[in-house]
Amino acid sequence: MRFALRSQQRPVLAAVAALAATALVPVTLAAAPVSPAGAASGRTAAMGPVVRLEAAQRNVTIGSSHGFVQMDPGVWVESLGSALQFDVQRAAYTKPVTLTQIIQTPWGSVRRRPLPASMLDGWDGLKHFVRLTVRNASGSVVASPWLTFCPNTYDPERASSAGPASEPYPQACGLDPFPLSLVWGIAKGWAADPAEDYPPSPLGPGPFMHLNPGKYQVTESVAPAYVRALHIASGAAAATVAVTVVKGAVSTGPGGSRGGGKDVPAPRSPARVPYLAHPPASILPDVVPLPSWGISTTATHSGLDLLNFGATVWVSGNGPLDVEGFRSPGSPIMKAYQYYWRDGRVIGRTRAGIMRYDNQNGHHHWHFEQFARYVLLNSAKKQAVRSHKVGFCIAPSDPVDLLAPNAQWQPSLLGLVGQCGTPTALWVREMMPVGWGDTYFQTIAGQSFSITNVPNGTYYIELDVNPVGLLHETTTANDVSLRKVILGGTPGHRTVQVPAWHGIDPES
Repeated sequence: MRFALRSQQRPVLAAVAALAATALVPVTLAAAPVSPAGAASGRTAAMGPVVRLEAAQRNVTIGSSHGFVQMDPGVWVESLGSALQFDVQRAAYTKPVTLTQIIQTPWGSVRRRPLPASMLDGWDGLKHFVRLTVRNASGSVVASPWLTFCPNTYDPERASSAGPASEPYPQACGLDPFPLSLVWGIAKGWAADPAEDYPPSPLGPGPFMHLNPGKYQVTESVAPAYVRALHIASGAAAATVAVTVVKGAVSTGPGGSRGGGKDVPAPRSPARVPYLAHPPASILPDVVPLPSWGISTTATHSGLDLLNFGATVWVSGNGPLDVEGFRSPGSPIMKAYQYYWRDGRVIGRTRAGIMRYDNQNGHHHWHFEQFARYVLLNSAKKQAVRSHKVGFCIAPSDPVDLLAPNAQWQPSLLGLVGQCGTPTALWVREMMPVGWGDTYFQTIAGQSFSITNVPNGTYYIELDVNPVGLLHETTTANDVSLRKVILGGTPGHRTVQVPAWHGIDPES
């Protein structure tokens, strides 16, 4: 099962629980350091972006379903004057995560401004950036959640005609526990909506809450710590919208709800590409499996006990991973080739196995058959169970190391859209740029590990990429990852404990 993007990621039940209370207590954030001279003269504020909240319209109608609404009043965080950019990174998995604001000065230089790590909500964005306060017709507060703000919305929009025609930032913040570096940002003259995809739900964008039909005043206000840290003017730190909640869906006009992911056409490789017997390391990718995560157990109606897990494979190294399939007329398979890029153009290719169309439920796309395999090892690190999952549609689903030297902030396609073909396709390109990962969750029999007859004890989930060595990489020394798990419980009620990996992501 393909891992969903951020706007579909978090469980709806968790969203309901998080927003059930009418007030949440914000974290305490230290004021960001500024130089005495800058504080005295105001020059520090002038050097950075001009950030403000702007309501797209003063009156909004939102539909409800079974008494629940997705509260997105259409308030945007705008960045004027210069880009609002943050670098989030750790030097190694054993090092703490840091947050740095990157300021483009008017004279062309770059200023790096450390901010408190307490402002981070993990890799999801800026913690408690905006408070969304909902008042009913009598003025009583009926909901007041704090929102984490991911500037890398899937639907950034231009804030003014003076803004550039495009913006450079990714369309997602962190999606798994193991990124090394991310870049979050709003381009100069652009804007992002904090409530648009937080927390997600099948009903649509915005925070999920219970509201009766009626009239409400909804105010979004930036937390005081961010007002100070980003030098937001007092009149620009809040915006209020009159919201009318009605039963049923509200038409948004042709095309459905506002926004959505954008597709940038991928560059086409030339028709005739030379074969490279020995592609140089300077153009090779490095395909790396991260430790497994999102690990759980389930019991099926047929009596099987399953161990479910998430698996992320990402690309480091000197160039993208580009695997393309070509079909001979009438053949059920495609011959796969690995393509190599330099300076934005293809310079060669090698054979790389086959692709086969997977018509099973939840797939319906072409799989590269030699990408990875998953094995559950026992305490002696010998095979106990093997997953039947062998084929993959390779596509960037989540960022892992966007500050790497060759990283690409915006993949030509994000997720599966347009990436993995149709049953009648003659050609398929499955491409993942440097810095990005591809995550699958194994949650069905055959892909999950069947632990029905596996004794309780210590095991390891092994992710092995490029297992038969058909892909050319800078190194194969990092092609295997292990994640320790401890199985317990009784048949039909199996349990799993997951110790932290280098202090990261303890799961229960």
